[in-house]
Amino acid sequence: MPNVLTIREAVQRARDDGLQITEYTLRQWVRTGAVPIRKVGQKSLIFYPNLVKYLQCEDGADNTPATVAAAPGIRRADL
Repeated sequence: MPNVLTIREAVQRARDDGLQITEYTLRQWVRTGAVPIRKVGQKSLIFYPNLVKYLQCEDGADNTPATVAAAPGIRRADL
């Protein structure tokens, strides 16, 4: 079985392996950078072991994506 898959194929393989994720959720993880991908043309390719590693929290983290903190208050806009 190949380890480099499209998003749709990765979701199907995860379901076959008993990992219940949706295509929408995986796309969100890809968008936030939680699951790394490689773009080939218009396709996003995922290394399946990286997805499993993320789902199993093998790095010890709780897998929440990093957020960019905005500066508090109102920014001044000089014209």
